Amino acid sequence: MAAGRVGAVIVAVLGTSGFACAHLGSRPEKPTMAAGKYAVESIRSRAQLDGIDQVIEISEQGTKLVDSNGAEHVLTERGALVLSEDGACRLALAVSVDGEEPGVSDRACTWQLQGDQFLLGDASGTGTRTVYQVKRAAGRLVLEGISDVDAKGSIVGDATGERIVLVERPAEYANRSVDRTSEEQAAREIQEYLHDL
Repeated sequence: MAAGRVGAVIVAVLGTSGFACAHLGSRPEKPTMAAGKYAVESIRSRAQLDGIDQVIEISEQGTKLVDSNGAEHVLTERGALVLSEDGACRLALAVSVDGEEPGVSDRACTWQLQGDQFLLGDASGTGTRTVYQVKRAAGRLVLEGISDVDAKGSIVGDATGERIVLVERPAEYANRSVDRTSEEQAAREIQEYLHDL
């Protein structure tokens, strides 16, 4: 599989599924999430590459992946999750393979916090949502996948093993408006945010 194809597959898979990564060892802190902007430090998600189901983990530091031809590739990601107070959100990920120009997934989404569970769904809010357990460790928010649920809240899939590790952004990012007037404006803001990371 060519490096460009690996990147395209990774971005496509991560743009449509649960997200996550990284073992963090420290005493848990109180898990809290609120509207604001978060950097995506790492993600781990289920994916099918070359017809094989596997868990793909990508981080800012880089992750090695071996393709079906035995060639090793290094995947790196930069990402942002922007949560609006009205339950809307945007998840943008830029994934680079072997240092090449990154493929970008920028999608609108919905979110909800129920106690210490974070629900992430599609932009319509009527599709399948992934339920994550929110934990705080080493100054990061760790979202551990639990299950996928339908619009009625019935479990329709297993999200165990999926993980998103978020880093809260400084106040200058959190104070920027999350309101979007157009898809073009949203794309520009996400690109600026990814550049600022």
